[in-house]
Amino acid sequence: HMGWLKWSLALVVLAFIIFYIPDFLSGTAGTPSTADAVAVVEGHTIRADEFQRTYQAQLQAYRSAYGGNMSEQLLKQLGIEQQILQQMLDERASLAEAERLNIRAGDEEVRQRILTLPAFQENGAFIGEQRYRQLLLSQNPPLTPAAFEDSVRRALVVEKLRLSLTEWL
Repeated sequence: HMGWLKWSLALVVLAFIIFYIPDFLSGTAGTPSTADAVAVVEGHTIRADEFQRTYQAQLQAYRSAYGGNMSEQLLKQLGIEQQILQQMLDERASLAEAERLNIRAGDEEVRQRILTLPAFQENGAFIGEQRYRQLLLSQNPPLTPAAFEDSVRRALVVEKLRLSLTEWL
């Protein structure tokens, strides 16, 4: 049933993308409210700076994994930009569906997730608020705590949505 579920979920995501980004498809993305939007899915905007930040983070991850052999030109040939945009569209479609189903992640859930992330652990304990902020700002590109916590919140909501869809199996 897992294969069937994956294909069904992919079809739902595709339907959301097709039906819920009419502003982007109709060319009205130049309006003041969405001037810097790459795409809008059911009211969830993907801003150009957010896409660029995600792209740069992915570029950095590839360079770390493969050393200097991974050039930006090679990544463009591999279609990484389209893959990143598709992942962001999928996330926004999932967030729209989660919103429709009233699935949320509270501040305490976000905090608990951050406290348990291995990147912020030292000797089995949280590294502290100051080092947490320093680590986020030292990222390339730098992250504010609010931006990071928002990404954790989105990930939690998408995780909850996926769990709610697979509970009946």
